Amino acid sequence: MAVVQAVSGATTASTTGSATTSKATTIDKNAFLNLLVSQMKYQDPLDPMKADQFMSQLAQITSVEQLQNIASSLDTMKTTMEKGSATQWISTIGKKINVNSNVLAKGDQVYLTPSGDFDKVVLTLKSATDGSLKEVSINKGEALVYTYDGNDTVTMSSMAYKNNKSIGCTPSVYKIVKALDVSTSGTPLLVVNSGESYSVSTVKQIKE
Repeated sequence: MAVVQAVSGATTASTTGSATTSKATTIDKNAFLNLLVSQMKYQDPLDPMKADQFMSQLAQITSVEQLQNIASSLDTMKTTMEKGSATQWISTIGKKINVNSNVLAKGDQVYLTPSGDFDKVVLTLKSATDGSLKEVSINKGEALVYTYDGNDTVTMSSMAYKNNKSIGCTPSVYKIVKALDVSTSGTPLLVVNSGESYSVSTVKQIKE
């Protein structure tokens, strides 16, 4: 029984020591300085702290303070950049942004790029309100751009045709920005006519 008690006591001491060490790693620079002052105040006068040990601990205090100052500076820079970014993006309200989307609202535009020679391009528009379908054909020689003028929101797909055989067609959607939202995380979000929000990092191009 005595052996068991000794092992148990050792385990407790080890656990306590670990907890103390873990807690010590989280002290700030003021607590660290107070600890150093207390150490000097109550040191053994017959065996005082050596000069190199004292300088080493002072260097640690300086390092802690510098790291905290750097972290504070980075936070300030982040806040400044976010505010500056928001100010810059206000000018996009009323303009069109190119983003990855197949949703169109009134005034949005689609630029079409067939993957090869073609006779026509067909846009298929599906109403978000009642699911009805509408097809828009653009023949070769006509401008490969379509401006949606409906009142409800639609989803869009595109296909080009040559001799009645389908070929690939890449749409580029430009959506009208109606507002700037910075209420969530400070990172600007562009709100478009369809009600969707896009992070400024997803914008590929801006046009009038």
